[in-house]
Amino acid sequence: MTLDNVQALPAGTMLGDYRLDAVIGHGGFGITYRAFDSQLAKVVAIKEYLPVEFAVRDGKAVVARGARFAEDFDWGRERFLDEARALARFRHPHIVPVLRFLVANGTAYTVMEFEDGRSVAELLREPGRRLPPDEVRRLAEGLLLGLGAVHAQGFLHRDIKPSNVIVRRDGVPVLIDFGAARQAMGNRTRTMTSVLTPQYAPIEQFALDGNQGPWSDIYSAAAVLYHAVTGAPPPEAASRVGKDPYRPLVGTPAAGFDPTFLSAIDRGLAFAPHDRPQSIGEWSALFGISLARAHDAPTQRMEPLPVVPADSTPRLGGVSREIHEPLVPSKAPSPRRRTLPWILLGLAVSVGTILWLYEAPLLDRVATLLPQGTPKSDSAPTQAATPPAMPAPIPIQPPSATPAPSPSPSAPVASPAQKELEEQARRAGASARAIYEKAKEASDAARTMAGEARIAAARAARPGLENAERVTGDDGSSFVGQVTDGKRQGFGVLEFKDGDRQAGEWKSNLLNGLGTERLSDGLRYEGQWSTGLPAGLGVREKPGRERAEGNFAVGRLEGLGTRRVLSEPTLTQTGEFQGDTLNGLGVETLARGERYEGMFRAGKRHGYGQLVGPDERARASRWDEGKLIESAP
Repeated sequence: MTLDNVQALPAGTMLGDYRLDAVIGHGGFGITYRAFDSQLAKVVAIKEYLPVEFAVRDGKAVVARGARFAEDFDWGRERFLDEARALARFRHPHIVPVLRFLVANGTAYTVMEFEDGRSVAELLREPGRRLPPDEVRRLAEGLLLGLGAVHAQGFLHRDIKPSNVIVRRDGVPVLIDFGAARQAMGNRTRTMTSVLTPQYAPIEQFALDGNQGPWSDIYSAAAVLYHAVTGAPPPEAASRVGKDPYRPLVGTPAAGFDPTFLSAIDRGLAFAPHDRPQSIGEWSALFGISLARAHDAPTQRMEPLPVVPADSTPRLGGVSREIHEPLVPSKAPSPRRRTLPWILLGLAVSVGTILWLYEAPLLDRVATLLPQGTPKSDSAPTQAATPPAMPAPIPIQPPSATPAPSPSPSAPVASPAQKELEEQARRAGASARAIYEKAKEASDAARTMAGEARIAAARAARPGLENAERVTGDDGSSFVGQVTDGKRQGFGVLEFKDGDRQAGEWKSNLLNGLGTERLSDGLRYEGQWSTGLPAGLGVREKPGRERAEGNFAVGRLEGLGTRRVLSEPTLTQTGEFQGDTLNGLGVETLARGERYEGMFRAGKRHGYGQLVGPDERARASRWDEGKLIESAP
């Protein structure tokens, strides 16, 4: 168990030759670790198959949640290994190399190259953050080349999103974490939970029998580029049914991008699959970018590898993706080698001239550095046969450097109380930032679940729903959906006399499972339900006023999440919530870019924390019920 994920193996766990050092990613389908290969002495990434819907950790082992999940768990593990086998055949600069795959602890693992860099999601972490035009163009080229190689082998990525594109330190974008196995699992179990990311998934991925192809990956890649250009993802595909809220990039102010580039992104984001480019070649032509370079670094196909146990030694070797110039024997000496003797001769002459000109001052300087009492011979010749030993050179400070100031007696010294304030605030700030990262993950998961709920609501409202009936209540409400023994059971839509509306999955007359609610005052909730109340992951919003994302209990934000105040003055609170208010550690960000990282009580700053300005300079502070009590100067 780790702070990153309660299901993760502890740091230091040995998996064959690999030592697991840290969790670097996790989701509904598995956990990814940073690990050290003790045989090759290199850092690698290891992905563990652990679908949270069907399996749990039992010690080190991963086991099915129950007998009824065992078949799905085993089937998914085989698909996970099939995907690893397929990826092991790829060798391409823009595709993460798979080095090995193995079976251990009742589950399966894929060992990959560790890509040292930052994901596009990290680069776009702040709302409204954009990438510079040159970086977006480089990203587009990498996606085109990588996907072109993948599609050429009859393979789809199926899960392209900012967190699945790593930009290495050398600026090369690399595709990671293919989603073919997750998609296959979703199709088998008839659930889309944890399978797709709504902001970047095309409409055909929302349907269990959707016709997917290269055009599906093109949509997701275009969504990533859209986010990089605008600073926000495009509207979710599920929300584009009927009146499409998508605003084309062409015609909008996007400094540094030509209309051809923006138009290609728009075409890739066409709602209907047949309106998009049908291949990477077609899409590339719209950009005006040739795929000729893909032939310079072709995908190499390798023979399939057998699954090996964790304690065996055979493995795939690492892959070098650098381009080396051919080694050509030298037929003539290098110009540098020809000129080197002359340079040395000139240097010797210069040194000799300096010694001749400054002989006397140098000898005087040596004399002053000799220890007291060292005898000097007045009869010594002016030029000794053996030159005296020179002292160590005295470092000369460059003119541009400023010498360090001497401590001033009048410089202010921090009092013990101020030191205590700064230390307590620093600790609270660090803890708040750690909670912020976890709360942000909960918010991301809540938005994904809200997308699932909209899918369930759309299914409940579709014409021709199987075994649907219309039932009118005594209170004037009307239900159209599936009914069993006179009770709402299954999918359906309930509309109340006052205009309130609920749609989704029902059990015993109440929303249970995934669903949405729209109230007459504009308030809406999308997510998980239990016995007629929002419970679990979801999003609640009152347009123009407030938005809450995270875990709900009895209709209120409870646990990790994010609350945004959309009316003036706008602010965002992310952290631990109790009864809809931030209570504990968290981060509060204001519209001006200022933020507070620390402790809260009843939604107000309370206790120690750090005030961080737009210049990222932190200042220690202590608060009481939202009032600043003391702060560092």
